[in-house]
Amino acid sequence: MSRLSVQQCLAAATIRQYGQRPTSDLLGVDYFHTLPADTEFPRTTKLELFLRFLGLDQPPTWVVVTVTYLDSSGSDREEVYRKRIELPFQNQPGWAVLDHAPKLMNVLLVGEGDYAIRVLRPRRRRPQYDTGSSWKGSAEWRVLSADYFAVRRA
Repeated sequence: MSRLSVQQCLAAATIRQYGQRPTSDLLGVDYFHTLPADTEFPRTTKLELFLRFLGLDQPPTWVVVTVTYLDSSGSDREEVYRKRIELPFQNQPGWAVLDHAPKLMNVLLVGEGDYAIRVLRPRRRRPQYDTGSSWKGSAEWRVLSADYFAVRRA
């Protein structure tokens, strides 16, 4: 039985990977994105995400990355981006580590406020009861990792 987890999840302005065993430079890691005072919304931006996966007996698989605009209480207001990401595990027995740096192009910023970046994987089976979670997708998706950032005008 395979198991997959996310060990690191960071949003950055630029991520460079190089070398035989990929070494990663994470540039512009910041949880606050300040835009000029005259910025008009909605607007699009590019984010890069650094993900380190740990898999046990893991065949090639996929995850979904979403970016969600949050309301002032921290609940989901609107999903503004969704992307399926293929993970090229080698299907070998034992533990494997995979560093992946997907580019999230044309992420819609609908306004000033807080945003959540989530790495999701479909559940294998539905839970037998509702956990009462405020997140509407909790019955179908398992959250592997989350990161947050805030957009503000200068």
